Amino acid sequence: MVESVVYPKPWLLFWAAGALAFGYLVVVLALRWRGWARGLSLPAPPPHRRGKVAGIWFVEVFAQPQLLRLSRLRWAAHIGIFWGFMALVLLSTLHVVLGLLEYLALDGGAAAWILRGDGRAALKVWGNFFGLVLLAGLLLGLARRVVPGTTPAAESRESDAPLLFFMLWLTLSGFLLEALRVAAGADPAAAAALRPWLTALWTIHGLSGVALVAWVPHSSLMHSVLAPVVIALNARNEHAREDLDWYAKTKPPALGSPKA
Repeated sequence: MVESVVYPKPWLLFWAAGALAFGYLVVVLALRWRGWARGLSLPAPPPHRRGKVAGIWFVEVFAQPQLLRLSRLRWAAHIGIFWGFMALVLLSTLHVVLGLLEYLALDGGAAAWILRGDGRAALKVWGNFFGLVLLAGLLLGLARRVVPGTTPAAESRESDAPLLFFMLWLTLSGFLLEALRVAAGADPAAAAALRPWLTALWTIHGLSGVALVAWVPHSSLMHSVLAPVVIALNARNEHAREDLDWYAKTKPPALGSPKA
């Protein structure tokens, strides 16, 4: 196993920028939600329907079958970006939580084992795998915008290509950072020369991630934030969603019937 390379990281700058970006995100989302939720009536589903409502939400959010019925290529790009992005966000959150628990001496030694011990290998596999999933989704998404005939001209009024390119940079810089770390760990003689580059790239990569957090309310990523909420509201209010293939199989009406 390649040894972990220790190099300086501007944690104070990162945490200060991260706190500002996350606070900005929360405030903007709260203000927008206040406008969206105004006048909404949210009756609770009857007890015998709650399991089906939860199932609708889970399948629609994590498998996105309605998008699959529209376009397989669009679904593949969207599912790759969704799963890759969410898994990497969860990985970053895990690092933060473990670090905080270790600082408070509440982790029982788990943080040291996971972040710096044998458990670190599992985190690396997790990050690399879902990084590749995200990369594949981003490349598919960009291909749909640059290859003629693959994206309807009226699909959206505002192109999200700049966001996709930014996320592509964030993904590739993460892989480059990991490659430099592996190279420095494999060759102790080169470690000293690579440490400044590791610090610089880590800083740029980290601040790019912080910038993405602040960009969320003003980008098409807002759709990824809102879609689960909208689906949950629809599932809560529409207790008989027969348009979902997995939920209810309906037969076409017979000729001459009122619904034909």
